[in-house]
Amino acid sequence: MSKAISRSRSRRAARRPARVLFGLAALGLLVSGCGGGGDDDAGPSEAGSQGPAKAGGKLTMLAVQDSAGLDPFGVSNVALADEPRMAALYDPLFFIDAKSHQVTGHLGESLTTADGGSTWTMKLRPGVVFSDGTPFDAAAVKANYDKHADMATRSVHIAVASGLKAEVVDPLTVKLTAVGAPNPNLDRAVATELTYIMAPSAIAKGPESYKSDPVGAGPFVLKNWVRGAEQVFERNPNYWQKDKGLPKLDQLTIKSVPDIRQQFNSVKSGQADLFLSSDGKVLEDAKKDLNLVEFATDGGQMVQFNLKKAPFDDVRARKAVTLALDAADIPKTLNNGYVPAKSFFNATSPFVDPAVTQAAQNKAEAQRLFDELAAEGKKVDFGYLIPQNPSSAAVAEYMQSRLKEFSNVSMRIEPLEIGAYIAKYAIQRDYQATLTQIWSVDPEPMLYSYWYSQSPFNLSGWSNPQADAALAAGRASTDQAVRKQAYSELQKALVADVPLWAYAESLTGAIYNDKVTGVEHYNAGNIFMDRLGLK
Repeated sequence: MSKAISRSRSRRAARRPARVLFGLAALGLLVSGCGGGGDDDAGPSEAGSQGPAKAGGKLTMLAVQDSAGLDPFGVSNVALADEPRMAALYDPLFFIDAKSHQVTGHLGESLTTADGGSTWTMKLRPGVVFSDGTPFDAAAVKANYDKHADMATRSVHIAVASGLKAEVVDPLTVKLTAVGAPNPNLDRAVATELTYIMAPSAIAKGPESYKSDPVGAGPFVLKNWVRGAEQVFERNPNYWQKDKGLPKLDQLTIKSVPDIRQQFNSVKSGQADLFLSSDGKVLEDAKKDLNLVEFATDGGQMVQFNLKKAPFDDVRARKAVTLALDAADIPKTLNNGYVPAKSFFNATSPFVDPAVTQAAQNKAEAQRLFDELAAEGKKVDFGYLIPQNPSSAAVAEYMQSRLKEFSNVSMRIEPLEIGAYIAKYAIQRDYQATLTQIWSVDPEPMLYSYWYSQSPFNLSGWSNPQADAALAAGRASTDQAVRKQAYSELQKALVADVPLWAYAESLTGAIYNDKVTGVEHYNAGNIFMDRLGLK
């Protein structure tokens, strides 16, 4: 069997990226979205192709950072950060199925609307209890959603939570009312941003308690936490699927190992079993030396311009920089495994319009624009803000070297520790251009929050009537053809206005050794922890 089963940053990095972009909810550096991006072959491998899992055993997973907290309010749902821990502790209420791209129930049974998205009926699975034995019911869901929407909570998911009102109909039924306009895609927002539910008994103890002593209904409970080193999770004796022999594992340990090459070597040597990565070179090596389940989404790595600051308040400056660069030359030069991007939307996305792509490199036109701007006293002189890590630095240095081939342009690299980077970019919005990374498995609800001109979480300052209309149309319909046309119009606006330049497509991969089985993705690359096991 092929090793490539399927093709398809610090504690602060784990939560603050999503704090700012997405309702204080999903910063472009580390965001996840919600139902389409990647073809049917880009989803999870079939469980049978990996072999059956035995009952019991211990598995060690690696993560790039420790957690700041383990509550659904302070943790961004990012697969490469804390979301695997969320899956272990809470289980998803609803999720985006990796193959069908549809909202699917897990702890929840159904989430439907009969009036075009004005109101939604959520049905919960009967017989579920939290790990402390308290009921997982409609009152628990409402308590969580009210907590998210409370400004005092400073939830990273407040953008979505403030867009709905939750009411208890009966113990297993929640009524959700869309605040303002009807939202036919509200289920996608719930499935990605409001899918992890904490026991009200834990919430009542306050944040100082529930951040470190979480209570969920997931397959595992937190047994021990050595700050900065590891978290040990043990089987939840009250798990709702225990009669099915789930979870498969007795114990899951998540260790903090910031160096991705060390992660790779640890799994290869058997010192650890599994880790998630979006590093192109690591994914490439995993196909040869380990096992890999890879998951494609929209987004990727990109240069985001600040349209509120010179020089990029002038579209000519944005066009000049992007025309000077060649996305395909980055992996050729750096051998970093990147898949060159031609659009924000992945080449296999159900929303991509292949006829609408970013402008190809045109050095002569780039130089003409640089000269034109300089003649007007607007020389393109800018700082490029990046998080302080070798991969980001290598690409920034590559871009800087290519721009040195032109006159009337200069680029300064501004590397900052991740917390300072986020504060400067997302809170102070004090940047000219910055590296941004996005994982979006559906345009809703993330892109609306990210680019709609009146969104308080529009960090680039982009305001375009065509884009606004497209984002509104994409939100207002569930018809795939209508949504595809709406996001085609969005792509046209992106190409015309150039608020960003995407240079690498987004991929996430679960990398594991031969002992591991049951690796299945959901949402934007997270994995189910209930079925993860050992052969």
